[in-house]
Amino acid sequence: MPGGSAGLQLEAEQALLGALLLAPPQLKSVASWLKPSHFYRHAHAALYEVLLARRAAGHPGLATNADEEQRRDWALGAMSVAAEASRGMTPGYGGTLMAACPVSSHAGAYGRMVLEGAIRRQVHERAHRLQHAARTGSLEGVLELTGELRAAIHELVGSWGSLDERPRPLPGPWPLELTDGVREKTLQHESAMLSSATASPGGLVEITRWLRPGDFLDAGHRAVYQALAALAHRSEPIDQLTVLWEAQHRGAIASGVITADGVRAVTRGGFAGDPQYWAERVLRASLLRQSAASAGMVRLLARDSALPGARLLGSALHALGAAEAVQDRWRTANNIPRRSDPPPGPAVAAERRQAARVRTPVTVPNPGAAASPAQEAASPQAPIRSTR
Repeated sequence: MPGGSAGLQLEAEQALLGALLLAPPQLKSVASWLKPSHFYRHAHAALYEVLLARRAAGHPGLATNADEEQRRDWALGAMSVAAEASRGMTPGYGGTLMAACPVSSHAGAYGRMVLEGAIRRQVHERAHRLQHAARTGSLEGVLELTGELRAAIHELVGSWGSLDERPRPLPGPWPLELTDGVREKTLQHESAMLSSATASPGGLVEITRWLRPGDFLDAGHRAVYQALAALAHRSEPIDQLTVLWEAQHRGAIASGVITADGVRAVTRGGFAGDPQYWAERVLRASLLRQSAASAGMVRLLARDSALPGARLLGSALHALGAAEAVQDRWRTANNIPRRSDPPPGPAVAAERRQAARVRTPVTVPNPGAAASPAQEAASPQAPIRSTR
């Protein structure tokens, strides 16, 4: 399980369920934003689903003035139904859950712990699937799974109630993980694009709308493409000699990025055909590389237990943005409508964000004394909100 010990996650789930069995009215504090799918253990999810169903049915044990018999029926009845739905649940397990609860009135805090664990788990799992699709060269899978990961993050933002968009710094770029065969094929496509564009430069300005120098794997190829693009935008003649001259002016030869013979070789490579076809092949390879890298960074973020939920979600969106930028350029090249973010719905409404935050009222020591501004801000009428 990413982002910390699975044992701690299970401890939080036990504490929450124990609180809900001991103090049924506490269910109201989590029911609007915590879902059964947020639980790590299936048996816990089954019990929580039963508790939600009994709440929807208006069980008398939920009333603040419920008697001992009604609350006993609330707990024992829920455990009995859950035991039928899940092999991991036994009627006697309820005692373990209640014993695991430190303070029954802290159900909201325990629920946030459960939700944060779900955020790490779900983000990591979806990022792992995206990375696998990118590594195996499944373009359609990458586009679909990227959209699913973004949608899942937005849904989790709705449950968490806030989004911290400050990106988490990561130690350097994600390392390339290319097989020799993929690398060789990529370099061939890049050479074919540069050679054919030198021979038939008419469509270069259009190509530069969606193909960037950073899409080239080889640094020398990037330099040649930059020279070609510069000449095309200035409407200057393009051939093997003018490209070499431009590359020299741009410092590529002097810096050692590529040699003069290297420029001659790649612009006289003999590759025929439509430059746009080869440019799309270059962009496709770049898309797969960047999507794998972004997914890898999201996985690292999900495994960082020091990241609070809101910042994890914001940082994941930031890391995903690099892949989405390349994917949007692929859509431009192929006249495919760009993706759009899901519209805000009830999950991100202000009242739900408010309900999802842990409230910790602080009692003023001397009710008879005049309260200071700081004390007023910490009073039960103005609860302290979690900044996570």
